[in-house]
Amino acid sequence: MLSSTFRLGIAGPPGVGKSTFVDAFGQHIISLKEDNVQLSKDMEGYIPDKIAVLCVDPSSHVTGGSILGDKTRMSHLSYHPCAYIRPSPSSGTLGGLGAYTFDAASLCELAGYDLTIVETVGVGQSEVELAECCDLFLLLLAPGGGDELQGSKKGIIEVADVLVVNKADGDLEDAARKTASEYKKAMGLLRKPVGWWGNRDKEKCATSPPVLLISAQTGAGMKDLFDTIKSYRNWATESGYLVEKRRKQAQYWMWKYLKERLLETTQQDKRVKKKAFEIQHSLDEGLVSPRSAANTLWRSIVGSANNMG
Repeated sequence: MLSSTFRLGIAGPPGVGKSTFVDAFGQHIISLKEDNVQLSKDMEGYIPDKIAVLCVDPSSHVTGGSILGDKTRMSHLSYHPCAYIRPSPSSGTLGGLGAYTFDAASLCELAGYDLTIVETVGVGQSEVELAECCDLFLLLLAPGGGDELQGSKKGIIEVADVLVVNKADGDLEDAARKTASEYKKAMGLLRKPVGWWGNRDKEKCATSPPVLLISAQTGAGMKDLFDTIKSYRNWATESGYLVEKRRKQAQYWMWKYLKERLLETTQQDKRVKKKAFEIQHSLDEGLVSPRSAANTLWRSIVGSANNMG
């Protein structure tokens, strides 16, 4: 499935227009297939037949509920027979994804969707887990959302493969162009590793990710963006980078699921609960620090496991 499938991750701050962008971008791809466009050599025939969209909506920290309203902003794409849209709550999971987003993306590929788009909740600078769930990390930005200094900050911008400034239309077009210019300057300070896909000449120097302008409302810039994504996909597939990236991602999720299972198991163990109650009493009295309490509890867990062995 790897050679015929592709995962596009889309992240961005709240209100940047992620869902509206996904709707417009999905329509653009489907229209290429429906219009039977004559494929040029550089396209190499890649136009997805079926698109799956996995949207993660934030859950309330008070009630635990989620509106799941992303699909309502995809009014055109959601009705198309070649598209599948599945909103899901974050359920308190950090990083911008849901607890089962990676599994859902794998299932979409097995179901025959050759392009899976993962849209995260509105994220900040530190939510970068999407990079462990997609082949290309697209960061959507709003006009006036930052200057050169903001773009130089480490975090989500550092792991993004493509930066896209949305809302480049109407009164915001000039602001969008200025924002794109500022981020282009900043990208010169955030170099990608040697061998990154943007190095088209295969030189041994690093390069910076592209910064593109688009408008989800008018559709402007969608062709250039899709061409950029296809260029990345072609390079990543031919060079073996995609296989290696998927391999590392699988390892990441194995360890993440193991941590979750360990925490769940230990919290349900009666002996651990008893010991935790004793330690929490000392913690409440200020006799131990949280880190010291955790170390004490961990030693009791390891000791119990050794005794059981």
